[in-house]
Amino acid sequence: MDGGDESAVGAADAGASACQPCGAPAPAKPRKRMRPWEEPGFRCPYLDTINRMILDFDFEKACSVTGHDFNVYACLVCGKFFQGRGTHTQAYTHSLQESHHVYMNLQDGRTYCLPDGYEVVDSSLRDIQNMLDPKFTMASIDTLDRVPVYARGVDGSDYMPGLIGLNNIRHTDYMNVVLQALARVPPLRDFFLLPENYAHIKSPLVLEFGALMRKMWSPHNFKGQVSPHELLQAIMHVSGNRFKIGTQADPMEFLTWLLNALHTDLGGTRKRGSDALERNILPQVPLITCLSKFDGHTTQEMMNGDQRRYKLTRLPKYLIVHIKRFSKNTQQEIEKNPTIVNFPVRNLEMANFTELAPDACGTPTKFHLMCSIQHDGLPEAGSYRGFVHFRANDAWYEVQDLHVNGVHPQLISVSESYIQVWRAADD
Repeated sequence: MDGGDESAVGAADAGASACQPCGAPAPAKPRKRMRPWEEPGFRCPYLDTINRMILDFDFEKACSVTGHDFNVYACLVCGKFFQGRGTHTQAYTHSLQESHHVYMNLQDGRTYCLPDGYEVVDSSLRDIQNMLDPKFTMASIDTLDRVPVYARGVDGSDYMPGLIGLNNIRHTDYMNVVLQALARVPPLRDFFLLPENYAHIKSPLVLEFGALMRKMWSPHNFKGQVSPHELLQAIMHVSGNRFKIGTQADPMEFLTWLLNALHTDLGGTRKRGSDALERNILPQVPLITCLSKFDGHTTQEMMNGDQRRYKLTRLPKYLIVHIKRFSKNTQQEIEKNPTIVNFPVRNLEMANFTELAPDACGTPTKFHLMCSIQHDGLPEAGSYRGFVHFRANDAWYEVQDLHVNGVHPQLISVSESYIQVWRAADD
């Protein structure tokens, strides 16, 4: 190497030494500036604007502007529903126009601040998420019939989960009493309290029935009442408006249809029911007399003149008794039979109505009353109410739409009962 080359190398080394001292660390890259909500410990400043008093998730979850029912968010400030959260969506626009910034997704309960768009994760939102979608575990379900729970809504109303009033949405009292009755049946109730049992089912009827059962038994409601509006919408659709808001109907027909529809949508098959020819009831008669048609000896004359006898082949764990009170006269007018049917609320003995010996039935032969539905008023202009037994505190309650009141069991046993739900005695 000649001298010129050495000079060039030396100059290069000198330049390098001038720029970066030997052994010094490389200069750090400029730090990216964090947005406020990315900083550790950040808390959304708009959480205090949430108004729990006006939140209501019982109605159709559709955008209040477009009417669309997918990707819908609730504004937690004013309670209105809007679609989307991206730029130019209804929720985004509402946040700019009204300065309402906190929105909860009505499908999964995740919450966002708009228009910034960041997700809000805060324990203070848990009560709203529980109200939107109540959660149950096998352990919590196991206590429902053993330990009474007393809850209070944010509106100050006191209620007992499982004994909550239902809104009457224009002549839907016949639906409400049936829903209150079915909420007493543990196998049915417990199945629907766990959505994973029917997560694979797409039926709106199944999904909305489950949602209502969870709300009726939830201790996290913001009010001491629940609206069955979304379930009723599904019922109208699936039944082809056979049962609809604004038109009174027979609760027994509705009960039969609902159980069959749920059974079918859950993957079951329909079975043709056995015939039964009801006879007129005397002005006052014990329930056992009404059941005598199933004793295997009493004959029933069919319309074609044939004689038939009926006998229960086995006793179920749950028994629905329908006392026919309405019929048409020769002028095709509906008449009501006001007969009082006397019955016990506990230990109804059914051993005489089954073919099997009591010790071979597999289930007890004595039954306890769980619910009694009765009709008040004129045949075409009356209303329905129910009497339900609450096992957790062994007390009876009268339920009629929003009203829930304690009642003495002696008054139930002499009422104009129309539909009864019994359970096999296990105590």
